[in-house]
Amino acid sequence: MAGNIAEERHETDVLIVGGGAAGTMAAFECAQAGVSVIQATKGRATSGTTTVARGGFAAAMAPGDSPELHLQEILKYGGELIDPELARTWVYDIIDVVRDMREWGAEFITDDKGDLDLKMFPSHTYPRALHHHDTTGNMVTKVLSKRLRGDARIGQHPHVAIVDLITEEGRVIGAWGVDYSRGCLMVYAAREVILATGGGSGLFYVNDNPPQVTGDGYVLGFRAGASLLGVEMIDFQAMCCAPEELFGFAPHPTGFINAGAIFLNQEGEAFLKRYFPDTAEKSTRSEVILAMAKEIHAGRAGLTGGIYMDATKVPMETIQKQIPHVHKTCLSRGIDITKTPLEVAPGSHTWLGGLEIDVNGKTRVPGLWAAGETGGGIHGGNRIGGSALSASLVYGRRAGRAVSAQVRESGRDAPAVFGGIPEAERAWLEALINREEGPLQKDVRMRCRMLAHEKLGPIRDAEGCRHALDEYARIENEDIPRMRLDDGARTSEKTKGQELESALSVRNLALLGKLLATAALNRKESRGAHFRLDYPETDEADCSFVTRLTLGADGGIAFDEDPLKTYTPAAARE
Repeated sequence: MAGNIAEERHETDVLIVGGGAAGTMAAFECAQAGVSVIQATKGRATSGTTTVARGGFAAAMAPGDSPELHLQEILKYGGELIDPELARTWVYDIIDVVRDMREWGAEFITDDKGDLDLKMFPSHTYPRALHHHDTTGNMVTKVLSKRLRGDARIGQHPHVAIVDLITEEGRVIGAWGVDYSRGCLMVYAAREVILATGGGSGLFYVNDNPPQVTGDGYVLGFRAGASLLGVEMIDFQAMCCAPEELFGFAPHPTGFINAGAIFLNQEGEAFLKRYFPDTAEKSTRSEVILAMAKEIHAGRAGLTGGIYMDATKVPMETIQKQIPHVHKTCLSRGIDITKTPLEVAPGSHTWLGGLEIDVNGKTRVPGLWAAGETGGGIHGGNRIGGSALSASLVYGRRAGRAVSAQVRESGRDAPAVFGGIPEAERAWLEALINREEGPLQKDVRMRCRMLAHEKLGPIRDAEGCRHALDEYARIENEDIPRMRLDDGARTSEKTKGQELESALSVRNLALLGKLLATAALNRKESRGAHFRLDYPETDEADCSFVTRLTLGADGGIAFDEDPLKTYTPAAARE
């Protein structure tokens, strides 16, 4: 019976879904403004993809540099798909965020004079990367977590997987989910909801994100009526496919490149010089990844299907300065990068598109906001190094401030309205828990991930996109309704919780795969991080647009083309 699952109800001014840097920054602002806030997280806050940021994040703080110069370089490499106002807001705001974080105890590396030791990243003309060597994300996580633990005004709801938003007459009024550690339903009534769940890298078999990052914010917002912009643009990075002890490890290729490493194919050729004679390893991230993918596709991969990232000729002193954590991690697994090249292949690192937002993170759906990697329009078609964490910190803060102001201005006399969980959803959940026959959720999940890996990676074509669309639809219609948990879930509460959390994300992965395939199929050109084998050139005449996906009247995916947005430099505004 569907009614057998216990249910808890919680009321708050602001519900934040997500526990990374963006969600945590938003929570700080809500607490400071005196509005009630609950942060619901799949894991513990602060968590998510913040820890994936290794080498640093960008802010124009070097002598002679400026946010305006930083912005021009971001726009130069963004494939013309960036919303300039979103990017402009970010590069100016990050300066104040950095200053505040230093007051909170952020241990950015400094020189002997106490000035910030800013790293130079590819595609930047000034050193801009604030860092803690190659463990920057971990350092930022510790700073935010410490501040979060000390703020009792923020309601912490860990181990909660939000299944869907609750709407009424077109407005988001809350959300419902499952506390998978306790096995109970959670229903939230909220005046405003911020989605800060990270990106969708969990859709891919090879990725460097925590396993709980499965594009939840994208599909939650899409189902509630928000638009998704540019989701075909994915930032792939080099990730280890060999040695086996390092499979899936993201070895910070930017750090390797800065240290002087080179990329070699199976024939021992430093092939990037062939693709980009002037820039070679210093080319943009999307260019390097595409060249790697082309070499693999052409049959010049190594024994396990990757490309060799060779640092064997880099001095130990340089390695210790540029990538000490990576060197130590590899040694702990028996691999010495000064003697053994790493075999790497493209894996999903961050998603560049996301929900349509304004400069405060507000979507067009009343009551719904997005921040961090969940928001779209900030990075366009290509993200230069040091941008992801930087933008997440800024837009988490902006969303928190703006949503708090909206709550105060709208008045809080009327109680928040509780919406109900659809009975069909209760029945599906109950059946999932009790079903003894059918495909295992972990197998369905793996099929979703391998499908993206095989058909929707750095090299795409129409046939692959259509195959992915059809197969994801089949998974939705045939596999997910019959899906079951592992038999261990019947004897272990811990296993049951882990299985349930994973199973709840499978529906999101299947829909996310359809969304990605739809956007990729409709961009019939190659631009930025998107490459079509059947359309290898950029088509300025017919494809100068931003892809927009919305929920169609029939419940399907509606595709539209948004015109590009132009930027007016600061000097011309005055």
